[in-house]
Amino acid sequence: MRVALVGGTGDIGNGFAVRWAPHYDVIIGSRKAERAQESAAELSRYMRSLGIDAMMHGTDNANAIMDAEVVVLCVPPESLGMVTFDLKDCYSNQIVISPVVPMARTNHFEYRPPPEGCAAFFVKRALPESVRIVSAFHTIPARSLMDVEKILRFDVPICGDDKAAKDVVAEMCRKIRDLRPLDAGPLSVSHQVEGLTPLLLNIARLNKMRRVGIQFVQEE
Repeated sequence: MRVALVGGTGDIGNGFAVRWAPHYDVIIGSRKAERAQESAAELSRYMRSLGIDAMMHGTDNANAIMDAEVVVLCVPPESLGMVTFDLKDCYSNQIVISPVVPMARTNHFEYRPPPEGCAAFFVKRALPESVRIVSAFHTIPARSLMDVEKILRFDVPICGDDKAAKDVVAEMCRKIRDLRPLDAGPLSVSHQVEGLTPLLLNIARLNKMRRVGIQFVQEE
């Protein structure tokens, strides 16, 4: 399966790349193809140094989207329009994963959704109806993803309206050691999951904790 990491040269994109490259054909996208190619080459060298075979290459965002079956939007919220509205003709029937969290930081972190109600709905409005939107991976610390030897004992709430698409994303989640995918419901509840990220950041900062995630437990 071909997975495009759009805007994938940052921490979250690099983290997904090193975790998924042993399992999928990973395409790193960037506004400039050269930057994506450099990132892919650097990450490939890193993986080889660990004795891990990996498939990844870099190109511009438009070609990454068109070549992929699954697209992951690895951009900050202010860049979301550039990889959705501006490139909407590149999308056809892909699964598009949004881990994007619109938030602001003053003396604390605060969830700041767009007029659509959440980042996932912004993406849905921007892209063709044939694209299946799934909201996931908001609460995974990017730097923990990048350390391929680190075990991530976190849960990943997944929101979406297409069960088959959610199943694909859940399987991608399972490819990352010890992550547990959990069905969180339809896309309309994405605002609840997106809003967890600023909460986690506030808890981490105020309580001097590092790389905080979530795990759901049930009473014995």
